[in-house]
Amino acid sequence: MKHRIIIEYLYRDAANYKLYEEAEIDNPKNLSLQEFEKWFRCQLIDDLYFVPHDFGLIKPQFPDYNPKLDHDWCELILLKEENE
Repeated sequence: MKHRIIIEYLYRDAANYKLYEEAEIDNPKNLSLQEFEKWFRCQLIDDLYFVPHDFGLIKPQFPDYNPKLDHDWCELILLKEENE
C-alpha cells in the first residue's frame, strides 16, 4: 500500500494576511503517517515552520509580495494520510 501524505499549511505575510494550502508531499520511502510526521516535525523551524520549497511544495503568495517584509516560512497545520 502506498502512503500518500497530505499537508495543510499556512502562509502569513508581513501584514498578517493568510493563505492556506493543501498538497501531497513527497514520501519516497513510503513511510506511514506516524513515521513521516515524526521525521517531518524534526525538520521544522521553532517546532512549527518550514520552507515549502525545501519539500517540493509551492509557497502561497499574494500578488503584492515584498521581499523586504515578507518571508518564505509557512506554518504546519496538519499532516494526514490518503491511501491508494
